[in-house]
Amino acid sequence: MTRPDSQGIDDAVARFLDSFCSPGALLVAVSGGGDSVCLLVALDAALRSGRHVGFSLVACTIDHALREGSADEARWVAELCARRGIAHVTRRWEGAKPTSGIQAAAREARHAYLAEVAREIGAAAIVTAHNLDDQRETIAMRSMRRGAGAGLAGIAPATLVRGSAWVLRPLLAVPRADIRAHLRTIGQDWLDDPSNVDRRFERVRVRHDGAEPDAGAGPDADRALHVAGAAAAAARLEVACRGAAFITSEVRVVDASAGVLPPAAIATALAEPPAWRALLALAAVLGGREHLPDAAGADRLRDFIESGALSRKTVGRVVFDRRREGLFVYREQRGIDAITIAPHGEATWDGRWRVLNRGATALTVRAAAGEGDGLPGLHGVPAGVAARSARSRPRVLAAGFMADARSFALEPLLSPYERYLPVFELPLANALARLFGRKAFPPPPNARAEDEDSCDLR
Repeated sequence: MTRPDSQGIDDAVARFLDSFCSPGALLVAVSGGGDSVCLLVALDAALRSGRHVGFSLVACTIDHALREGSADEARWVAELCARRGIAHVTRRWEGAKPTSGIQAAAREARHAYLAEVAREIGAAAIVTAHNLDDQRETIAMRSMRRGAGAGLAGIAPATLVRGSAWVLRPLLAVPRADIRAHLRTIGQDWLDDPSNVDRRFERVRVRHDGAEPDAGAGPDADRALHVAGAAAAAARLEVACRGAAFITSEVRVVDASAGVLPPAAIATALAEPPAWRALLALAAVLGGREHLPDAAGADRLRDFIESGALSRKTVGRVVFDRRREGLFVYREQRGIDAITIAPHGEATWDGRWRVLNRGATALTVRAAAGEGDGLPGLHGVPAGVAARSARSRPRVLAAGFMADARSFALEPLLSPYERYLPVFELPLANALARLFGRKAFPPPPNARAEDEDSCDLR
């Protein structure tokens, strides 16, 4: 019998720690399952070796409160951490749970709690134990839904969550079998999550039905999957970099409300896929949408633009207004709800603006709807475009009257990237941030991922 090789885990963790620009606190997400327990103890062992000075660990368990025994599992992790002298935090997902889409909702709650704890402790990053098997399953699920392509890069090695906390995944190239072998070698037990055999969930079906590519084919297939995933990730990065170049050189935004593409830029968007995708990302930002227009919507838009008609087309809450001067893109007026913001509160309006109430009076935010007085002009665009785009701009009221400009602050949002920003989308996201006058999204704290925002495409 071959002795289980635990060195792969140790090497992956050592490379991960060595990649940081500077050391700091790491918030490790630990459920009690084998993957996260292995990551925790491997990181702890690496720090105890004395070769990685300046790092510290805090473990965090999210109790989703979805089944009996979840609180006991959180306590089990807390006891494991206490024995090792590792700080531990538990957050419990309280309140009513959705009756459908429970895994997605749980993931949202989990990331929100992790980001909150990361901010509280000043963590350099959140670290999770996603591994090569998770990568295989993710690629299989996306392949079944979308077909092949750059989107099959799978799980990103780094993802910015809530615009503030980077989630890093040092074990993405490590098979789950190696993780279990490592735990057995060091004599560390773990908990089995019953949801991992619940066939209501797509990932469980993919895992147990062998639908993933080259399922169970061994080390060669694992290496091939890792290489293919790296190639797909590189392709996504190149698309983002070229899209960023297009946005930077060819597109402008007026008052964070209207995108402007001159005729030459329209031709480029139709001819070059990265530029086309960048245009769709711009539309998602202007429409306050978390996702780019779907394939059907994108096809309708392409047909409209290719027709050359000097007219308007609405796709994904966004008006594409074709004029001789170029293509103007802005939010349609319909479907914009008003909100009320409590004194000294903060809220998101229409997915497009973050509004901060600086005063002691409640504020109402609604669409201007043609009430042009007090609105900034949209300079450099046709009068008709300026008038239409101004109707969907925010109008901030206090007691029914225009609020004093000193009583509130408005910040444009980049909805496709505010919740989740994979590292290979960072160049495009930051190009859009600059276009909208926003501060750039922060780079990941580890050097290898940090280079992803420098697009040297010469």
